[in-house]
Amino acid sequence: MTGIEYVWIVIVALFGIVGIVRTYPRELGVTTMCVAALLLLLQFGEKILSLLQGGLGTESTWLASPRFEASFFIIIFLAVVFISYQGITLTFKGQPPKGPVSPILGLLVGLLNGYIVGGTVWSYLHRYAYPFGLIEGGRLSDLAKRIIEILPPQLFDPKPGYLLGLLLLLLILSVWR
Repeated sequence: MTGIEYVWIVIVALFGIVGIVRTYPRELGVTTMCVAALLLLLQFGEKILSLLQGGLGTESTWLASPRFEASFFIIIFLAVVFISYQGITLTFKGQPPKGPVSPILGLLVGLLNGYIVGGTVWSYLHRYAYPFGLIEGGRLSDLAKRIIEILPPQLFDPKPGYLLGLLLLLLILSVWR
């Protein structure tokens, strides 16, 4: 394994621990926001980026650099994630069940959030050929290449309807008693 797999695994594990502490109703609210942000980036991210690049003219060549483009997607996504974890958040109704079921559900939803957050960031880094110089894209292990194929943007970009369906399901569950 190269370093990026370790970082991704640690991020997913940390989100799992956060999920246990926050409980799954609160974590599902974050999942909903992460799915919404990913859907918006997949549907409108390139269009917004093109408008931004076209609106500032050709004299701003740094706007067309892979570093800026990767930063655009990553910062927008992480800003939504940060806001989702802060303050009053979207919380699913109901109380977590007593006993070991609640921590297990919190862990699972936290791991899902870690997969979405860490996977989306990694996906955009890979898409723009790791523009920050920390990783050489050509030196990825076979495991890293297989993981990249199942990261959220790769899974849902060809068929964002599945992501929309998931978002609608999460929204319905959030108001269901």
